[in-house]
Amino acid sequence: MKHNIIPKALRWMAAAGLCLAAAACSKDDITPEPAPQQGITPTKIIFNVTRGGYEGDAETRAPKSEWAEGDVVYFGRYNDYFKNKAIYTDGEWVVNMKVPITENTASLRAIYGEHIRQSEDINTTSLFYVDAMGDIAYTNSGSYEMDEGGVATITLNLDQHPQGRMTFTGVGKGKELTVLNMKSIKMIRNLSFEFRNPAPITLTGEDDGTTTLYALPDPTTVTEAGITLTVEYEGKLYTKTFAGKEFKENSNITLAAPSLEGGWKEAVTEYGAEDLKMGDYLYSDGTTSDGGLRKLYPDGTVETATEAVAPEAGKTVIGIVFHAGRHATDASDYTKPLNAGGPTLAGEVRGYAVAITDACLYDVWNGGVLWATKPNDKFDCAFVIDVSDNLDDWNGYANCQVMHDYVTAHAGEDWEMRHFQAAWSCETYGNRTLDYEGNPTSDYEWQAPLRAPAGTSGWFLPSCGQLWYMMPYQDYLNSRFMAAKEVSAAELQEYVKEFFSQSYWSSTKDGDFGAQATVVDFENRDRYGTTRNNKYLVSRAVIVF
Repeated sequence: MKHNIIPKALRWMAAAGLCLAAAACSKDDITPEPAPQQGITPTKIIFNVTRGGYEGDAETRAPKSEWAEGDVVYFGRYNDYFKNKAIYTDGEWVVNMKVPITENTASLRAIYGEHIRQSEDINTTSLFYVDAMGDIAYTNSGSYEMDEGGVATITLNLDQHPQGRMTFTGVGKGKELTVLNMKSIKMIRNLSFEFRNPAPITLTGEDDGTTTLYALPDPTTVTEAGITLTVEYEGKLYTKTFAGKEFKENSNITLAAPSLEGGWKEAVTEYGAEDLKMGDYLYSDGTTSDGGLRKLYPDGTVETATEAVAPEAGKTVIGIVFHAGRHATDASDYTKPLNAGGPTLAGEVRGYAVAITDACLYDVWNGGVLWATKPNDKFDCAFVIDVSDNLDDWNGYANCQVMHDYVTAHAGEDWEMRHFQAAWSCETYGNRTLDYEGNPTSDYEWQAPLRAPAGTSGWFLPSCGQLWYMMPYQDYLNSRFMAAKEVSAAELQEYVKEFFSQSYWSSTKDGDFGAQATVVDFENRDRYGTTRNNKYLVSRAVIVF
């Protein structure tokens, strides 16, 4: 009987979290038993943790196989993975177990991350913030095994990576390379990962001349042909499409640093006055004219004609072109009108334009416009509608068609299109005679000269991707709005506005919350979800011609 008491007591102490010292995994059999602490002899814990590699190209540098002083691995059972941790100290792992683990458990979760810190809020300790771009590794299949001698072995193979790994060779020690349109992790909760908006990430060459990016690409840079990268290196912007390359979770690719000799080319698009392009003017008769753009860089830099190009005299500017040709992610059917007898596109998509004014009135006392609300209850916006939650697609028109279909299907519940206030204010832009309650109003008579020309899609509420595309070029687009304002009729000039001071509704829903839609904030260059009955926002219509 006495023979079994000590192992059982040791197992109980381990499960209760009383054991604070652990042996390094390379010293499993030779580490002496820890000395007694406060009269209690803790059982030995063997912390066996490794990091698996990324899938893909042969690696120029192995994933981190040696641990640095102060590295932390958080681990525990499914809902408690963040409560226990091991800290690499003086060549060994020191384990702090706040929450017991049942012996012989084969469902441990664990995470390690460079530049991550755990929330200090006692109520949100499962939340981690990522302060800088770095590697994140985790597992859902760790194990905790106890032998009869009371020795516990924690086995973790951190072989899952929510980001891709991209190594550039030949960058040079200390030299900077900036990769555009990349998303890095900013927050981790319960092993789900929230990414930052696509943005440039600057890397520095290490001693061996390489530098490594941990991120995911903006989906618009990935096509069937491969991945198209845009980077800044030694003062120049370069671009190159890598056929057959994938950059996704758990993937690894290796690329040579950019040079014109290496197949990279300067990332600039040049235009002539006759080309349809960003910044051109769209008129009330459906025609366009040159807005002055001559060179367009992917970081938002533009070069314009040496002399300012004004709109054509005697014509009414209704919009500014922001993209020529049909976008690759636009699956909208422009032959199907939003309203019976409404406008439809004649022919192929030539381009997209954004209105020179907001579609709804706004003031600090009365606010702007709701995204939507249920009939007879402005505070209830918790209904399900199947518009896209993709932050990058260009399906604004298709989203508006879904809203119309929803109204038709729920007509018996008093739904009308005006309950989708943001979308309705866009599609009635230029023809609006009612307020949001359905009462006659003359407040929008000033929009009449800006109505959609025949043969176009009509105005509609853009998707998040369509608004976000304009973000890097907002300064140039703002200059075109102001050029249009100078030649607009006097009664219109007070309404012509730049992109800056407001957040704009998109037709895209927020994927995490059914009662939220996505907002694009041009002032802070951000996009996020907010409750659909948030009135202090505006809408800005776009049109396909």
